[in-house]
Amino acid sequence: TANDGIGEGGEVWVDRWWWHQRLALGLANDKDIINNNHDDNYNYKKDVRQLRQQGTCLDNLQPGRSSHPDHGRGAMASRFLPKGSIVAPVPVLPVPRDELRYLRKKEWKEVEKWRKKKRKEMELKTITNLDDQTKAESREQGVGKKVNTIEEDDGDNTEAALPPGMKWRQQLLLNYCFGHVNSSVLLFPYGLFVNFINHASSEVVMNLGDEKHDAPVANVGLRWSDRWVERDTVSGKDPRTMSPEELFSRPNPAGLVLEYVALRDIRPNEEILFDYGSLWANAWNEHVRHHSASSSDDNGNGYGSPPLNDYTPAYIMEEVATNLRTAEEQLTYPYPDNVFTACFYRYSDGNDDHYDDDKKFNAQSINTNSKTKTRAIPWKMSRGLFDMTNLRPCKVIDREPIQTGGKKMAYTAIIQNRPGLSPEEQIPKGVKHIVSGIPREAFRFVDRPYTSDVHLEGAFRQNIGLESLGVFPTAWLDLKSEE
Repeated sequence: TANDGIGEGGEVWVDRWWWHQRLALGLANDKDIINNNHDDNYNYKKDVRQLRQQGTCLDNLQPGRSSHPDHGRGAMASRFLPKGSIVAPVPVLPVPRDELRYLRKKEWKEVEKWRKKKRKEMELKTITNLDDQTKAESREQGVGKKVNTIEEDDGDNTEAALPPGMKWRQQLLLNYCFGHVNSSVLLFPYGLFVNFINHASSEVVMNLGDEKHDAPVANVGLRWSDRWVERDTVSGKDPRTMSPEELFSRPNPAGLVLEYVALRDIRPNEEILFDYGSLWANAWNEHVRHHSASSSDDNGNGYGSPPLNDYTPAYIMEEVATNLRTAEEQLTYPYPDNVFTACFYRYSDGNDDHYDDDKKFNAQSINTNSKTKTRAIPWKMSRGLFDMTNLRPCKVIDREPIQTGGKKMAYTAIIQNRPGLSPEEQIPKGVKHIVSGIPREAFRFVDRPYTSDVHLEGAFRQNIGLESLGVFPTAWLDLKSEE
């Protein structure tokens, strides 16, 4: 559960310090400590031999640049890892597959319109098929008014519950989850750097189209860690024997742990690679063959994003936009629709002078002909200002050289609120908060929610497949095979 709510595009953080500490010290099944009960008086010091026998090393992985040019970052071995050794523990959280499906607002409106039309057609068909006597009874008793809806017949999360040509969108989280094609259960791994591990085939040669290319080979496998898997605290069952319904209803979702194991000796700084499965590989190869960065959704269903040539990532804008355009200039030369400008600014800086002044200002009327009051204050640098929590939307309205004849500019901008701000950081309603003298370094281009390149129309979505490993519990295989 989220204590303060999570905004669109917000990062999810989970405090797993207690679990990792117990795992590293070999205390996961220590009878001296009650699970999830912090004991400040417990002696955590262990004999080195006992640590080697019972503990698990958590720093075998470190982030680095992948050897594959298209992979970006990867997980590297921080030390020599012999064949058969545990590379990293992989605690996982079960996630219902349906919860990662979504539609955009415009699409939901189309769905509701389509479902309403289908319900009327079904009601009309039901009443038409009744004889005259039944029709009379139906008018008196309301029979025939309630019929099985599209959702009740086919389920809200099936393609049949959507208009022809429309498909469910998938959250980016799907790409990081383990799964099985015949299961509604997904497993999200949250171990240290395990989500940096990239794909490589288990075979020496991987077939890509009509040509064969030498490619890296997977050097780790995956198995259940019977040492760390914990039984359900209520039923006493092994979670791997539960049905998906039982699994998702557990009060404590923790206790499921996989582990990466070295398939051969792994050298220090060598990239760790895992075979994502044939279904994933086939889906990726199909995506590479058909994906085009110069076109949007081409199925003619009207549910695609704007053309991709109107799209420019925020990080590219950050590199090319040395000087920022004012709001007036953007009327003629607008920025791409997928980005907006933001700046680092702490409203409560200066012993809350801004906040107190605005409260006084808000109580006065400077211009009786305007509902929105304006004031301008100078931007100031303070310790910790460039923390991401202080980044907030803004609109540039003016710029001028910092020095006469100089190229460096200082900007004046209207500072705006963003979701999740504390009360003391919120600009009072009705106040147009203008700040002057803002350096270019304090601005950032930001991708609007669901508009970055990983959310473009046709972006790759496929879970990591465990079908061929034999580790996916049969109790979780609740979906029919598509074959």
